[in-house]
Amino acid sequence: MALLTPAPPDAVSTAFSSGLPAFLSGGPAGTVVSEKYVGKAPPIPSLVDVSTPGGITNVTSALQAFVLTLQDAANNTGVISPAATGWIFFAGDANNKTVLGRLVQRRHAWKLVAVHYGPVIWETMLVSVNLAKTQPAVVPAGNYDLRLLAVPGLNLEVFWLAAQTPGSSDWIIPTPTDPSVPSPPLAPSPQPMQTFLAQIGPQAVSALSMASGYGA
Repeated sequence: MALLTPAPPDAVSTAFSSGLPAFLSGGPAGTVVSEKYVGKAPPIPSLVDVSTPGGITNVTSALQAFVLTLQDAANNTGVISPAATGWIFFAGDANNKTVLGRLVQRRHAWKLVAVHYGPVIWETMLVSVNLAKTQPAVVPAGNYDLRLLAVPGLNLEVFWLAAQTPGSSDWIIPTPTDPSVPSPPLAPSPQPMQTFLAQIGPQAVSALSMASGYGA
């Protein structure tokens, strides 16, 4: 029994490594379309910060990313089939010097479309790496794929343990973006997928019922 982290296709890894310098300090200018932050601009990690001494990008974790729509969250029956949207890569292994890159497929080619950094990214990477090393004790025995699941309409992102053993159920683990989650290296508590869906279902229904311009 184990948590599995399927390896990304070579084309995805290549797109991440080749596209990353443009998003970092000291990289080629004119590539990044926009930068967003709250308050004073934080220092942007450099390519050296996220590379090994040999100059190779230090990828610490890579997970397949999925998205659950508000409609599917509101109408769920305890089981979901969210769409795969691409991959996320973590590079670097130090606070404020760890980045998360999001890759999507466009016109049959993989492209790095966004890079995030900061303390929450570092904490999320730590949880991801620790989960990949050991299966949480409360999760039933079996094999699970470790994935990232987003519900954009609820501003929510969680780790998804997708069961690969027949008869087993999926589990959800909050990411450090949830303020109730303990700081690494403590592991957040898993919950059954059915419990998670029962919690977010009413929130999704409420969001869908809001009038335009009120945050729906």
